[in-house]
Amino acid sequence: MNPFLFGSMKLRPLYFLSLLALSICQAHAGGVTLTTSGGSQLASKTGAALPNGCAVRIGSFNLPDATRDATLAATRDYTTLASWFKPLAENTPNAGTAEQPNSTGSGLTTNSFPTAGNIFGTVSDIKTSYMAAGTKLYIWVFNHADPAKATEWGIFTAPSWLAPQALGSQPLSTSASMQAIQGTAANAQLCLNDIPTTYGNWTWQSYASAPSGQSTDAAADPDADGIANIAEYAWKLNAGSADKTRTDINTRSGNIVFSFKSPRNTPDVNVTVECSPDLKTWAPATSQVVSSDADFDTRECVAAPGARCFWRVRFAAAP
Repeated sequence: MNPFLFGSMKLRPLYFLSLLALSICQAHAGGVTLTTSGGSQLASKTGAALPNGCAVRIGSFNLPDATRDATLAATRDYTTLASWFKPLAENTPNAGTAEQPNSTGSGLTTNSFPTAGNIFGTVSDIKTSYMAAGTKLYIWVFNHADPAKATEWGIFTAPSWLAPQALGSQPLSTSASMQAIQGTAANAQLCLNDIPTTYGNWTWQSYASAPSGQSTDAAADPDADGIANIAEYAWKLNAGSADKTRTDINTRSGNIVFSFKSPRNTPDVNVTVECSPDLKTWAPATSQVVSSDADFDTRECVAAPGARCFWRVRFAAAP
């Protein structure tokens, strides 16, 4: 599923009106025209206008009307969101031109006019058998042309953004009262948020270009470096190349000291340390935080003088 590229409409008013009229006459089953002209611009979480070429998807989500917005707001996983998404418009070879061919079924097309922070596009021939009239419409925005390389996303809608009746034409303008399902809408900007940190989102981005059938199971080790996927995720390692564990062992004042990195921003993974005298019987070990940065706490375990201890770090999905 390819996103369509966004940009702004830097057109003379008469040209815009003539293009809109063309969209209406071509709308054999129904069509929508999306524009930020006179409305809110698309921006990063810091408020900077998104650069040309970032991905925007127009469509809806196959969820019950009464609970759709709340469900979308609470859903953090890309694969789940993508499984619900029903697209109306995505990237086409015509993106950035004034040409808008008719389309049918689910293969609907759009065009755009690239300038940072803005979007314009027309979608024609929306068959009611594909998307019923009155279905609430959304834009799903990323801060990169390739969603798998994005670091931020946002989902936005408005009460007036509805799929049109057959032969109808529906304007979708960000001058409407916009709702940020994920992201923020304020001060004439639709600002994205960081893509949520989840194991599912890590596997989506890490294995987006991996060979078909590559295992993304938590216990799998596709790069054969001895570190399971769930540990690669928690330790922010590269899933496609051999890495070293984020652990260390040394001596201090005659004691053996084991240190490891404990992630601070992965609430879906529990990280614990265990000790064994014989590599057979394992028990939780006591550790203390000795330093911290934005991503990790560095924790240390100290073996009692004369004690025999092997350590291991355990990763488990949080309940």
